[in-house]
Amino acid sequence: MATLTMQPIDPAPAAHEGSGRGNKVAEDGGDLGDIDSGWVFLGKSDIVPADLAAAAAAHGGLRSSSAIPTWARWVLGGVVYTVVPFYKRVRTYEDETVGYVETAVEVVEHAAEATEKLAANVADQLPENGSLQKALEKVEYIADVVDKDAEKFEAIVEKIDKYSDKIDAEVEPVIEELEKELNQL
Repeated sequence: MATLTMQPIDPAPAAHEGSGRGNKVAEDGGDLGDIDSGWVFLGKSDIVPADLAAAAAAHGGLRSSSAIPTWARWVLGGVVYTVVPFYKRVRTYEDETVGYVETAVEVVEHAAEATEKLAANVADQLPENGSLQKALEKVEYIADVVDKDAEKFEAIVEKIDKYSDKIDAEVEPVIEELEKELNQL
């Protein structure tokens, strides 16, 4: 396979005359003696003038567009533009769901507390060891258990919310960086 290189637009005549390079032969049998040495190969596909490569090296290095292969940029772009909106949509649904669950837990907790108080007050008004009083004591006990379970569930929801905030704190900068890099390409 032959490599195509282009001559600089304004080659220096001294570079061609008396260079003492001799006739070089390419792999395919072609003569490479007329190729100007003013070009530098970066990687497998980038060809830049030597003075540009030297100036870039003096200023901290040359950024080659081939640092990430084109196919990898396509794959990365496809993943970012597919996964990021999906992630944001899931986070929106998660936030809504957590809000609904917190509201439901608060309602259940409030209802359990009210039921517990009502059952305690009514049980105090009834005769001792009566069947209604025993039934209301069971209702009071069940309401107490429901109230404690609702508090535990509320603690779990708060932990989930805390961990999802930690995940967001880690993921959001990565997403923003990927979006910046893809927008620069």
